[in-house]
Amino acid sequence: MPHKIKTLKAWFEEVWVNGNLDAIPELLAPNARTRGIMGDIPFAADEMAELVTMVRAMLGPIEVSYPVTVQQDDWLSALVEVKSYAIDTGDPVHVSNQFIARFDAHRMVEIYSGVDSLTLFEQLGLLPTNAMAVMLGGTALR
Repeated sequence: MPHKIKTLKAWFEEVWVNGNLDAIPELLAPNARTRGIMGDIPFAADEMAELVTMVRAMLGPIEVSYPVTVQQDDWLSALVEVKSYAIDTGDPVHVSNQFIARFDAHRMVEIYSGVDSLTLFEQLGLLPTNAMAVMLGGTALR
C-alpha cells in the first residue's frame, strides 16, 4: 500500500477513531496547515488535538471508509465516509469528507478537508433537520 494512503488511514484510524492524539505529530509536519470543519479558518497542527477531542466527544464509536483515493505527485485526494452516532440522541451520523493533502516525505503539510459540517451538525441535533433547505428558502437560523 502506498505511503500516502497508509498515512491517510493512520490519520483517520489512529487520530479520529482511536483518539490517539500522540499520533498527530507523526502524521503532520510541524508547519502543517489544515482547513476544513471550521470553514476557511486554518488550524495549525498543535490545535488539531483540541478539534479532535471536541468532535469525538459528540460521537459514539467511529467507522471510516475510503471509497475513492487518487494520488498525483505530492498530493493525495480521497473521498472519506464517516459513520457513527450522536452521543446525546443515539441518532445515526453519516458524513462525507472530500480530503486533499500535500505530503513532504511521509507527513502531511497541507490538508484541505471538505467535510459536510452542515449535515454533521444536523445529525448531531445541533441544527434543525433540513437546515440547508430551510436556509435556501430564505429563513435565517437564529
